[in-house]
Amino acid sequence: MTATLTEIIQTQLVQILGQLPQEQQKKVLNFAISLHQQNLFQQWDTISDGEAAALKTEFATEDIAFAEAHLSEYLPMLQKEDQA
Repeated sequence: MTATLTEIIQTQLVQILGQLPQEQQKKVLNFAISLHQQNLFQQWDTISDGEAAALKTEFATEDIAFAEAHLSEYLPMLQKEDQA
């Protein structure tokens, strides 16, 4: 089986990174993580308006339910604190 160009590059990168001091390995890892996070943001930015609206609606409903559940307990707690 012939190795693909990507596999060859990955192997070479692992060998090179293995030769770096640990502090430089950490810097390379942090850089790779930041690139991955940027890619995730780019993927989010490319969703359609319809998908974004559906997600917004889904989470808005959950957020309202969560807020209502907790706020119903919050007012009596404030009133109790005021009386103390």
